[in-house]
Amino acid sequence: MNSAAVVDLSNSPHAVVRPVAPGWVEISEGFWAERILAMRGHGLARQFEQCEVTGRLRNFERAAGRLTGEFEGRYYNDSDVYKWLEAASYALARAPSAELQSCVDRVIDLIRSAQRPDGYINTYFSGSRASWRYRNLTDEHELYCMGHLIQAGVAHRRSTGSDRLFEVVVRAADHICETFGPEGRPEPDGHPEIELAMVELARETGDSVYLRQAVFFLDQRGADPPNLSGLHYHQDHAPVREQPNADGHSVRLTYLAAAMADAAMDTGEAELLEASIRLWESAYERRAYVTGGLGSRYQGEAFGADYELPNDRAYAETCAAVGGIFWNARLLAATGDARYADWSETALYNGALVGVSPDGAAYFYANPLATDPQPTPDDQQGLHSSGAQQTVGGHQRQPWYDTACCPPNIARLLLSLPGYAYGVSAGALWVHHFLPGRVEAALPDGDSMTLQVTTRYPWDGNVDLVVEEAPDRPVELRLRVPSWAEGASVEANGVRETVEAGAYAVLRRVWPAGTSVHLRLPMDVRLVASHPRVQANRGRVAIARGPLVYCIESADHPEANVDALVLGPDSDLQPSDEPGLLGGLTTIRGSAGVAVKSESDELYSRFQGGRPALTGSTALTAIPYFAWANRAPGAMRVWIPYVDG
Repeated sequence: MNSAAVVDLSNSPHAVVRPVAPGWVEISEGFWAERILAMRGHGLARQFEQCEVTGRLRNFERAAGRLTGEFEGRYYNDSDVYKWLEAASYALARAPSAELQSCVDRVIDLIRSAQRPDGYINTYFSGSRASWRYRNLTDEHELYCMGHLIQAGVAHRRSTGSDRLFEVVVRAADHICETFGPEGRPEPDGHPEIELAMVELARETGDSVYLRQAVFFLDQRGADPPNLSGLHYHQDHAPVREQPNADGHSVRLTYLAAAMADAAMDTGEAELLEASIRLWESAYERRAYVTGGLGSRYQGEAFGADYELPNDRAYAETCAAVGGIFWNARLLAATGDARYADWSETALYNGALVGVSPDGAAYFYANPLATDPQPTPDDQQGLHSSGAQQTVGGHQRQPWYDTACCPPNIARLLLSLPGYAYGVSAGALWVHHFLPGRVEAALPDGDSMTLQVTTRYPWDGNVDLVVEEAPDRPVELRLRVPSWAEGASVEANGVRETVEAGAYAVLRRVWPAGTSVHLRLPMDVRLVASHPRVQANRGRVAIARGPLVYCIESADHPEANVDALVLGPDSDLQPSDEPGLLGGLTTIRGSAGVAVKSESDELYSRFQGGRPALTGSTALTAIPYFAWANRAPGAMRVWIPYVDG
């Protein structure tokens, strides 16, 4: 098992919390172990098959001169292969597989053969289109694709110790540095990604030229005259240090702002970090869904205005939630502020996880918070324009997409997840996420600390930790207490105390081997209300328990229109463990009033907090949002009308 970090901050002088490398983290069982195993054992193989049948791998053969014929698919398809390769590298680091290794080696051979002598590589801009190279960086994703190649190469080297792909990466990066810069071309890519990649390559090589290149690309946005489009869509409307709001394409914004935080940790440029935090506050305090989803507009897959959060029209692309997790992880490392871990967890369990089926083989691109069995023509058009197809019958998961960014993106997140769970700082071990298993953490001063963690989280709020090894001097154990966990407590050495929600509980002492620590997080069912300016949710609530957001689905209410269900003080919502449902879920069961037909026909679209006429009550079942659309197609709602009394 390789010990290299996913995001290596070991030599980043301005990082506050450095992540523990995934090789030192074991997830032994439970919620995430099952999903990681499904992706590693089944999902990666299916994605590789899709890369073959859709021509993505043949494109590399054509670029190498081994095949004739036209390029297949979209001009950015190389990036899907690179993200798959990154995910596969993480999988090989955890568990060797001859079959997966063979696929990885084959892909690396294709990439090596397709690279041009000067280091450039892009299978679309090869053959008869070679002269088109860098003709339109605003729209054609060349540096974006090479950024994903660089991240894959760094991950492969750290995971396997091999330089076969890394050699390609260095040649590509050197070509970029020779082509772009103060004495060369000024443009960044219309889709940020190369910036993240260059920072991580600088960390891997120790060569600051790549870090300077990343900062150069960041600084080319918002130039006058524009280097790109000058539009909010490309985050090109103002210099990145001056942009006040999270605007434009949501995935691009998360990658851009994550790179700003990354660069700040290595350069010490406070202005970059402050700007990333300002964008985060815009995104997560005023423009994020309760699920951690980002991007409320189909048009441009973009952020809307403050509090513009429609449910049925939510775009909330899976990649945006994944990008948001990457962004939050970097801001957490840069500041140690628990709010970033909180939102990372929300997006992880809801906005990102909804993007993949339990078996790791089917995916969502867009993730609305309300949907009906039959999409409207506008729904179909909006999804078609981005490549996120729907099938007849409504919003359903697909095995692949024409624009297939989301499947390999969720794969690389899941398979690198252990690298986001723990952190270290001087004399402290931080527990960000609650995963059953074991962590062996090297502290910055040379000591180490080992914990065994037992928990059924997110179904249960009890987290038990046993210290297996610790220094013979005082060390801090910092346990994150989620913001929803009011009344949480921690017990160590027989002493129990209430701890503050939305912060890290800090326990400082000498830790003899065998010391037990018990964190208790209340798992009461909660009804969550929106900010009053979110017009779509006036008079409605969302059901939540622990880190999970719930929804109601017509599969559980065959006799009732989900729009007619109304919650109230007497709904008596209670958790119910159901091990036979979709691999094992805790549902929320209770009762709901049923609005009369004349009221309920328009209740969902226009309910303003009035009192609808009810005709009796019915049983209500809510399932975790991540689990919806795994049964029969049907309607789904996250936000449900509520009548008080």
